Amino acid sequence: MSRNLKTSLAQAKARDKWNEKNKEKRKKYNTKSACKRYIRDFIDDMDELEEVKSWIEEKEKELEK
Repeated sequence: MSRNLKTSLAQAKARDKWNEKNKEKRKKYNTKSACKRYIRDFIDDMDELEEVKSWIEEKEKELEK
């Protein structure tokens, strides 16, 4: 039984190798993407948006020190 793979085995192996080598980087990319998606797709009122803004302001103050 043959399958049509969208990703070649070599490409999948390379991806898995990169993922294994770059766990923290991958975690950061995924978290950033989830944050952006939450803001863009799930915030549905100003209170939620203000809460996110306050988190950002807190982090800005922390980074300025």
